Amino acid sequence: MLVSYYAASRRNALGLLENNHMAAKRKSSSTSRRKKTTRKSSPAARKRSKVKKSTPRRKKTASKKRSSTAARKKTARKKKTSSRRKKSATKKRSTTSRKKASRKKTSRKKTTRKKVNRKKVSRKKVSRKKTTSRRKKSATKKRSTTSRKKSASKKRVTKKRSTAKKRTTSRKKSTAKRTATRRPAARSPKTSTRSTAAVLDNSPIPSLALEDYTPQIIKSEGVKDTSKGSTKIGWIGAGQCGGRLVKSFYDLGYKKVLAVNTAYHDLDDLDLPESQKLLLDIGRKGAGKDISRGREAAQEYRQEIIHAVEKIFANNIDHVMVAFGCGGGTGSGCVIPLLETIKSCAKHIGLTKPNKRIGVLCTLPTEGESSSPKVSKNANEILAELSKMANKGEISPLIIVDNEKISQLYPGLTVRNFWPTINNTVAGLFDIFNRLSAQSSNYTSFDAVDYQSILECGGACIMGLTKVRSYKDKFDLSRAMRDNLTKTLLADGFDLSTAKVAGAIVVGGHTIFANTPGLQDSIDHAFDVVADLTGNATIHRGIFEDNKSSLRVYTLIGGLKAPNVGLEQMRLAA
Repeated sequence: MLVSYYAASRRNALGLLENNHMAAKRKSSSTSRRKKTTRKSSPAARKRSKVKKSTPRRKKTASKKRSSTAARKKTARKKKTSSRRKKSATKKRSTTSRKKASRKKTSRKKTTRKKVNRKKVSRKKVSRKKTTSRRKKSATKKRSTTSRKKSASKKRVTKKRSTAKKRTTSRKKSTAKRTATRRPAARSPKTSTRSTAAVLDNSPIPSLALEDYTPQIIKSEGVKDTSKGSTKIGWIGAGQCGGRLVKSFYDLGYKKVLAVNTAYHDLDDLDLPESQKLLLDIGRKGAGKDISRGREAAQEYRQEIIHAVEKIFANNIDHVMVAFGCGGGTGSGCVIPLLETIKSCAKHIGLTKPNKRIGVLCTLPTEGESSSPKVSKNANEILAELSKMANKGEISPLIIVDNEKISQLYPGLTVRNFWPTINNTVAGLFDIFNRLSAQSSNYTSFDAVDYQSILECGGACIMGLTKVRSYKDKFDLSRAMRDNLTKTLLADGFDLSTAKVAGAIVVGGHTIFANTPGLQDSIDHAFDVVADLTGNATIHRGIFEDNKSSLRVYTLIGGLKAPNVGLEQMRLAA
């Protein structure tokens, strides 16, 4: 009896050990599988793993609840997709985006189904293993385990319900976030079938503060011009002779003048504002009849010249003339660099065509001055260079004044009055055409356009004035006109047949025009003579009436071919 009792107790102990060992294995396998199926990061997944220890019936109810929540979510998603399709049925733009969204949803549904199926399989395996272990256990322990499991299951069911609610809310939030992030991707321009131009047309155009801004452009007029002509002309005088010439134009109302010189005492003698005088200080108090020194001075002070020109002329100028004497070193040396400097800043002073609106007025030395070989050489050298530029159309016009001819008109002048008289005569003759072009006429007008066409035609230009003493004969006026053209106050030696444009103007008093019979025929015959002498040139005619008791004839011929001969040949041709 003792042996059998001992054997039976031993068998019972071994059975209990085996049962405990099998239970431990089942627990480890179930926990490992639960870890695989559940998510590591979310706390809801951990709660699910705890819930799996419940009875299979409760697991089935939980799975049913999950499936019901999944079904509800599917129906909600279907409703959302159907509403979106109804809204976007008329829009072509969102067709491609819906397809992508529907594909993404189907893929997610598949993944959720797979996860649910896996969970069901794992639950079935766990339930089978648990049933086998329970059969092996003793009947005495079954009652205690079932009572404990019932109390634990009640607690777990309550926890399960709370966790299920939390899961549904969290999933709703996640789906809402996902749909919110997906919507702009569906409206992206990559998937749109409409053109980009149509999208831009629909977008609102922003308003800028610049729309209400009105710029206030202040134009500087520089020095105010008081001349009574039709054309605003700026003058630049180089050297002693050029400074005296621009002073004569300044007195006539051409206030836009600039005098440049290498000698300060020559500038001090000019009665001009200090802001309109520029000293080209190269030392030695002047150029000393050396053209190279005058050229170097103009090149060295290039920026100062540009600044002075822009300040004095501003952007209110029509034409620029450079005046100088051919025999000196400063004037003859500065003229070419000055022309280049003015052309470089022409757009800043309002000159659109610098080659046609920048000219030169030069004076030839008297016979006494030209007896010096240095003066004669300077004059011949600069005249040859300027003649080439005028014939090429690089300057317009080139006006050559012979001081010797003017000095013969005024014999017996004093030393003090000699140069002012010559300079005032040249400035007055140039100014008379500008004044006449600004006046109206009851007969025939020589207007501003006619005057500017002569100044801009290129080549050389000559001017003449003749006072007609006898005008009763038909040919008296025509003879005076011919003498005016062949022998002017300016240099001779020009071929009149090369002229392009000419102006012939007759000015007489009231009494002469009212009481002289046949005067109109004489004037017409004189105009015909000018047309015959100038070849195919365009003739601009003008007839003006004033209060004087005299008859005067003015001629202005432009576009002449500049002579390529020297100073002596020009005077011999006269």
